[in-house]
Amino acid sequence: MIISRLVASRLPSASAVVGTQVRRQGSAAISRVADQTASTTRPPRQHSTIFHRESQDFSSVALKRDDADYYFEEHSEALLSSINSYTSAVEEQQHEILIETPSRVTAVAHDMDLVQAAYAARDYESYDKVLILMRHGEARHHAFHREQLMIGKTIEESNLDEEYPVDPMLTGKGCGQMMALSRRTANFFNKETGLKPDLFVVSPLRRAIQSAMIAFPTQTALVSLDNTPWVCNPLLMEQANGHKSEYVSSPQQLEETFPGVNFELLEQMLGGEDVNTLNMKEKVPLFESKIDLMRRSDQFLQWIKERPERVIVVSSQATWLHSFCEFSLQYEPENKGREMFKKGEMRSVGIKFD
Repeated sequence: MIISRLVASRLPSASAVVGTQVRRQGSAAISRVADQTASTTRPPRQHSTIFHRESQDFSSVALKRDDADYYFEEHSEALLSSINSYTSAVEEQQHEILIETPSRVTAVAHDMDLVQAAYAARDYESYDKVLILMRHGEARHHAFHREQLMIGKTIEESNLDEEYPVDPMLTGKGCGQMMALSRRTANFFNKETGLKPDLFVVSPLRRAIQSAMIAFPTQTALVSLDNTPWVCNPLLMEQANGHKSEYVSSPQQLEETFPGVNFELLEQMLGGEDVNTLNMKEKVPLFESKIDLMRRSDQFLQWIKERPERVIVVSSQATWLHSFCEFSLQYEPENKGREMFKKGEMRSVGIKFD
């Protein structure tokens, strides 16, 4: 019932998604590389660290104020500038001023395809966790931006419009993007491949929860026979800072829309206060908001380290994923975590805590 409520009639039949033939494709892909993997010697891991990363010059980045994608260019620049500031502060032994954690949890990360992820899930010596990171599909505020740009309004002006979507759900296109992703999850996330999620963690934003449910239609909280937990973690979001698309619905509203998802962490964060208190929080400078985002992604890494689950699906939005991959994880090679996630994109990464 919940899947039909999320995407109406757009979802394929269960047999089309998880049919035997589809599952065997994922299993066959793993079988084809089995001999090669068994005979390949893993190169020694060289631990890199962001603390010694060279600062980058972002003065040449042109912000396209009349383009719907400028938001991510601006926020990406601000985030990387914040990371550079943190790096400089580390060298000057002043990093506690920016990130109030005397000893950060660090983890080396390796980007991998789903075949490699299936092997990493069984490689307990090399990897502590296998993360499946995904960005939500196109949401209604993206479509609203396009419509507003066509009549000459900027992003800032459209955000002030009374009809601007608040905590938007996916568009039809966004549902289609996630349905396409569901065919990949059917291929590789099953008993035959051994790559089965132990935990789903979603942002409180409705588009992120909806996207994960469409991408994994047979493993949602009310459908899965494995009773895989679904947890909403508020560390997976950025503070709204005046952007209506980042406003959060109340836990009660979210429970009605997405039954079976655990919203206790969101309720704890609110501490009994109305969610509007969080949404209407006074705006802060962009740099300060990115420092807060870096804290959140770091705290999330600490949170999953303490969890017993091994294969974890994480569904969030572009800016949070950028902070998590660029700042909190230490990718090898280093530049692997720098690309912004596209709408409806999924990446797998194996991590080893230091």
